[in-house]
Amino acid sequence: FVWRMEDTSREIKDIQQQMWMQLSEEERFRRCGSLFSLAKAFVKERVPAGMSSEDERRFVFRELYGFELPH
Repeated sequence: FVWRMEDTSREIKDIQQQMWMQLSEEERFRRCGSLFSLAKAFVKERVPAGMSSEDERRFVFRELYGFELPH
C-alpha cells in the first residue's frame, strides 16, 4: 500500500510547481533530501521494539519504498 495525497486542487498544484521551479536546482535537491530525511526519521520512530538492526533496516525500507528490500 502506498499512500498518495491526491486531494490537492489543480490550482494549488500549479502554484506549488511554480514555487519549486523558481528555486535553483541545488536548492530543490537539498529540500528533497531534507524531506526524505524527515520521512525516514518518522518511520524510525515507528519501528517495533525488539527488532534486530537488519529487521529494522528492512522495516524502514519497506515503509519508505512500499516493497521489500531485495536480498
